[in-house]
Amino acid sequence: MGLNYGEAPRLVSMNDAAVAYRRICARVDALVRGRDDIAELPVPACPGWTIRQVVAHLVGVAQDIVALNLDEKGTAPWANAQVARLGEHSIDELLARWAQSLDAVSTNLALASDAGVCQLVFDTLTHEHDIRGALGEPGSRTGDLTFTTALSFMTTTGDQFIRHARLPSFRLSTPSLGAVQMGDPHTAPGQLALSISDFDALRSFGGRRSVKQLLALPWDKDPTLLMPAFTQLLPALTNGGLRPPSHDLIE
Repeated sequence: MGLNYGEAPRLVSMNDAAVAYRRICARVDALVRGRDDIAELPVPACPGWTIRQVVAHLVGVAQDIVALNLDEKGTAPWANAQVARLGEHSIDELLARWAQSLDAVSTNLALASDAGVCQLVFDTLTHEHDIRGALGEPGSRTGDLTFTTALSFMTTTGDQFIRHARLPSFRLSTPSLGAVQMGDPHTAPGQLALSISDFDALRSFGGRRSVKQLLALPWDKDPTLLMPAFTQLLPALTNGGLRPPSHDLIE
């Protein structure tokens, strides 16, 4: 009997991804609205940023989608410009600007690719949980369209990177994804398997876990040869994005 490699990763449709984005926006609004006392709390997952600055980034992304200011999307200068532009507003003022932009964002998302809209969900969901981690208020960590969408971007993009780099392939299993195959098991050296929660997959593949934490995940074999996928290649690491933190991030 052959090995069960899992299904090939697939992106969630653009329409479903757009619905997922609005759900995260509503959750972040409900989480931080009216809480001026939390504005200056540091966000451990985003070193150097406060909760106010993370919200400013989320609002700035929406504004830049409306303005089609996307040439440097995903880069540190792009995000820093958003924080510089909006970071002095109160949290409620930021939330109001975000809400006012959502219809125009939806119009422009209809012109984007499935991958682009899923990437937006991946980034926004990651930052929702960055804020929740700073507050110690975890919220839902599994089983809804937001996780399915974010993980669909993570796995389809990760599959491409791993194949191109000829890294060991592996089968990733989470409750929302089922089992998906990343990398080519027929040509890449080794075949690993990893079964984890949706939340742990989001945080591990989103630059929110140290290499020590990544190695400690319940792999069925030694994953050392796969680590370049996390330290050099995966979605959160492109365009000058974050590398795994040097210290363990406990959430």
